[in-house]
Amino acid sequence: MQNPVCNNKSKCQRAGLVLNIVLLIVAVVLVVSLDQENVALISAVLMAVLGVMLVLTILNARYLHSLESDCESMSIQSDFGCSDVTLNSIADAVITTDAQQKVRYMNPVAERLTGWSMSDAREKPVTDIFVLDYDEHDPNFLQPVQDCLENLVTVKNETDVSLIECNGSQYEISYSISPIMNHKNELIGSVIVFQHMDKERGMSEMIAYQATHDELTDLINRREFERRFKKLIETANDKASHVLCYIDLDQFKVVNDTCGHYAGDQLLKQIGHLLESEVREEDTLARLGGDEFGVLLENCELEDALRIAEQLIDVVKKYRFIWEGKTFEVGIGIGIVQVTSENILPSEVMSFADSACYIAKEKGRNMIHVYQPDDDAMIKRKGEMQWVHRITEAYTQELFVLYAQEIVPVANRTHGGKHYELLIRMLDESGQIIPPMEYVTAAERYNMMADLDRWVIHNAFDLIHQYEERIEKENLKTKIFAINLSGQSLNDSKTMSFLKEEFTRYPKLASSVIFEITETAAISNLSQAYDFISTFKGNGVKFALDDFGSGLSSFAYLKNLNVDYLKIDGEFVKDMDCDPINFAMVGSINQIGHIMGIKTIAEHVVSDDIRDMLMELGVDYGQGNWLSEPRPLLDIVME
Repeated sequence: MQNPVCNNKSKCQRAGLVLNIVLLIVAVVLVVSLDQENVALISAVLMAVLGVMLVLTILNARYLHSLESDCESMSIQSDFGCSDVTLNSIADAVITTDAQQKVRYMNPVAERLTGWSMSDAREKPVTDIFVLDYDEHDPNFLQPVQDCLENLVTVKNETDVSLIECNGSQYEISYSISPIMNHKNELIGSVIVFQHMDKERGMSEMIAYQATHDELTDLINRREFERRFKKLIETANDKASHVLCYIDLDQFKVVNDTCGHYAGDQLLKQIGHLLESEVREEDTLARLGGDEFGVLLENCELEDALRIAEQLIDVVKKYRFIWEGKTFEVGIGIGIVQVTSENILPSEVMSFADSACYIAKEKGRNMIHVYQPDDDAMIKRKGEMQWVHRITEAYTQELFVLYAQEIVPVANRTHGGKHYELLIRMLDESGQIIPPMEYVTAAERYNMMADLDRWVIHNAFDLIHQYEERIEKENLKTKIFAINLSGQSLNDSKTMSFLKEEFTRYPKLASSVIFEITETAAISNLSQAYDFISTFKGNGVKFALDDFGSGLSSFAYLKNLNVDYLKIDGEFVKDMDCDPINFAMVGSINQIGHIMGIKTIAEHVVSDDIRDMLMELGVDYGQGNWLSEPRPLLDIVME
């Protein structure tokens, strides 16, 4: 953008020239028009014109000089290449000077750091404003702004230097001073950029702290813990051993669910402080995530580590968390791994410690478990962990398939369309079926059942819908499909919304679906089971209570659950032909069910004799491999 003052200068020069030319023309015209013999008059006219031209020239020169000064002043800021708005918005302090080292501009940061306002500092020598704590008696001393202007070089501080504020206080700064040249490559001033090093250092330290510490508890975070652990492992040898403790908090979920997440956060903070009070100064305590903590015990023998672990358990055992009048007892489980030269893979040692902690919690509250390579519990745990990985992989590799087993009317009595229970099966790499109990136990232990249930529902609905589409077109008989729901699904807030979406996709499927809930899951989650059944019964979905009779209070809970089927626990059915008590149990369950208008299904029917006994008792359905082998669901819906 052109400088408006400099534009006025050019215009003024042109106007002066034009005016002088006009005056000359006027003078010539007057001389020509006058009587040539009147020499005195002609001389007077010429003298008058020349006088006016002289006066105008002088005035124009003075005005031009004033404009030139202003133009030069404004050119300095123009040639600096940045506006006040830009300089005001940057985080560094900025001072600009003219070629005589007088202050022309200061941004707000520079005002704050020097203690000078822009209005007070303007036109003052920069050495009065940008005052550095140098030894001025040093013969080699040269003010940095002077050095920059005289040598036309950028000057930076190479050693620590302090800036002295106008009130006399000092603080360390870092600066850079550069010459400013105009478009003619002429020196017009300098620009000083400087930073408050204490603030910069403080900011760097804060960022470093945040990168290595947990925001909630102020303990070391997992990333820094793992970095220190990796470094510590490198020092493990025959003479020096260390110990890793993996700590998991009991009752955290209860506090979170009962009092809210803020209360849970306060519990974690307080537990962190308690644990910190019991570890040694040279040890590292960290929050690893959620309600899990870790301790690195440097140069510590196993015996000493066990003593420290006992202290940690004791201090938490005595502690009571109080929130809004409620008091909670909490506890911890601790898994311990001795770090020696033999186990030097950090991830592996962390896994061992995590598994040991899990086993400690299975033993009960406030227990310790020390990892041993040949520990049976650890071997089992490791196997389950491998299944977790295989289950995850099975989703992506499409190794899950749906099977269905027919639930057969006893004595071939007609009960409408065919009735099936859906079964999930997992395939190995060669396509062979893996027995369900090999992976279901791991899925239950590691809270993966809700995901498995959702996979079954989503894929089953797709296949059942295909059959429903064919019923009217091909005059087929209706079929009913029972789908198992785990206790984890009942407890998962996502399950109900997920099912509503699925029934929105396939609204006609409700009458073809039965949800099976085990008695144990229903009793453990009674309110959730009641709400769940009530919600979907309204849509036409039927419900079955699976493994009925396994609980101690089965009949007491039955009247609170509006179910359509009772599946009698196979433990009573499979040997009822030789155990009169089991025969009586099956008969009682069947009788109570019928009184309540509930149909009965006997599981694990394994022989003709048992089927005949079931028929004698009046049981409605039987299920078992002897009656009907499971088949792929795809084959059944395509029949």
